[in-house]
Amino acid sequence: METVRKIIRATALAALCFVVAVCGTVAVVTHPLTGAFTDVYRSGALEKALAVRRVYDADGREIFAVNGYGRFVSGTGGLPEHTLNAFIAAEDARFYSHEGYDVRRIAAAAVKDILTASASEGASTVTQQLAKNLWLEPDKTLSRKVKELALARRMERDLDKRTILGLYLDNIYYGRGAYGISAAARRYFGTDASELDIGQSAMLAGIINDPSSYDPITHNAAAERRKRLVLSRMVKCGYITEEMRAEAEAKTSISAPDVARGIFAYYALGESDGDAYTAYDPCVQDVLERAMTAAVPSDKVTVSAIVLDVASEKLVAAAANTYADISSARRQAGSVVKPLLCYAPALESGLITPVTPLLDKPTDHGGYRPHNYGGIYRGWVTATESLCLSLNEPAVKLLDMVGTERAKSYAREFGLELSDDDDGLALALGSSLRGEKLMSLARAYCRIARGGGGAVGKETAYLITEMLKECAERGTAKALTGIPNVAAKTGTVGSAAGNSDAYCIAYTPRHVIAVWAGADGGMLPDGITGGTLPAGICAEVFKCPAMSSGAFVRPDTVVDVEIDAKELRTAHRVVRADADTPLRERICAPFSVYNMPGGRSSGDISLGDGDNFRIVDGF
Repeated sequence: METVRKIIRATALAALCFVVAVCGTVAVVTHPLTGAFTDVYRSGALEKALAVRRVYDADGREIFAVNGYGRFVSGTGGLPEHTLNAFIAAEDARFYSHEGYDVRRIAAAAVKDILTASASEGASTVTQQLAKNLWLEPDKTLSRKVKELALARRMERDLDKRTILGLYLDNIYYGRGAYGISAAARRYFGTDASELDIGQSAMLAGIINDPSSYDPITHNAAAERRKRLVLSRMVKCGYITEEMRAEAEAKTSISAPDVARGIFAYYALGESDGDAYTAYDPCVQDVLERAMTAAVPSDKVTVSAIVLDVASEKLVAAAANTYADISSARRQAGSVVKPLLCYAPALESGLITPVTPLLDKPTDHGGYRPHNYGGIYRGWVTATESLCLSLNEPAVKLLDMVGTERAKSYAREFGLELSDDDDGLALALGSSLRGEKLMSLARAYCRIARGGGGAVGKETAYLITEMLKECAERGTAKALTGIPNVAAKTGTVGSAAGNSDAYCIAYTPRHVIAVWAGADGGMLPDGITGGTLPAGICAEVFKCPAMSSGAFVRPDTVVDVEIDAKELRTAHRVVRADADTPLRERICAPFSVYNMPGGRSSGDISLGDGDNFRIVDGF
């Protein structure tokens, strides 16, 4: 008898909760005070979600669409109907019949919470979930629920159901850095969202309830169970037949790609206020993705790579092994700035030629004492040898001689974003207050590749290129040996604890490839430098037939001159060979006609032969 009384009391309480929940919901959504949420509604969050910027390929075809939150847009028009139905069945079976809130679900949830003494049942519709994601904090409070209901009702008044559903699918989180169904389809199945099958759609619909617990990669069994539950709901809603469910219940293949193609849109749109028109080449993109997948050793390394068209500086291809938008990330650039900040200004100012001797030895620069990688010093080297081997000491001496402010003015012409407070000699080694974006570095090398780009004269650009061709053949970028018509520079940033960043930027007359590898908050695995993983990716991409190029065009103002090798070797002077110079002691080197070597009585000065070398603006 006592059991019967308990059942009666529980039933009565449940009925009362049902009535209260229904009345409360009606009161919330019809009360005039809900107008107080107008300011929240008009805060711009919805407009940002609806705003779409598009990325077009070289032929004007749309290849990506991204909303104001940086999330890829599929909408509903390009998605299979069974994909839409999977989410409706899983999250909001009466989506098409309610006005933003479902009284029956709210009441049922209230009853269950009372009977179980919990507050676990949310009962939120798709529209409510979208409202929460756009405007509200995720806290479970009554006031947030009231706001959610009011905002959902307002959204249903202003937008049609398909628009709401599309916004929902494009803005919810699916785990592993994937926001929106487009990113999720690519992340877990390596496919476009428009090609999702029923099983894949059900799995994605199941993930969003708890992305970490239903991760198809690390918790596949749980994801499969959740998928089967969604399929059952789809049958109950009449969206699929039992036969279709049986077929879709087969294990879903997870094809998690190692490379995120969506980074292309981030790089393209990051350089544009509106839509982006690119030089996208699917063949180059495919080669870049395969090269990166083969080269990246683990998810402990973050790698990003871009390919630019030299003439237009438009994006040709881009890939990364992260789904985060790292296109605007600023990192210490290391030695890839040496050509831009040290060697090009010194060449342009007539301070050096490609064969000018520089003394590579430990030197005190007014208290600053740079060190070469590995603590190795090579004594007298030419400027070309110094750049090819990425020696630190000579680079610092050149920056010191040019003067940091003058050198920075050249670097800014190349497009680098240096701070007014960047005034130390460590700039020569790529150490700056704000760091540099990969796109800025790539565009700087585009300007060298096309003859200076207004930053320096064509003679300087050509001579830098000749020096960097040597770097690609036998220097730190020798992974590119054998690639015709290519110049390259590597850079590695690190400390005694290890390397944190590694770069290779390589170019031909047609294309620039810039590759960065980093370990945010940690160190790269041992052995990764600019000359290994990044240079290897560059080499593989340049093997693509679409990347082939002719030779760099030599300006008429650059000429070959024979110099005396003995004078260079023993006296460390650049002296023009004369009639008495033996053939075996003649070296042919390129010079700008505006900075030619003299005879024996007026050879080049030797740079860097003092223990405390410091000449600021000394030319």
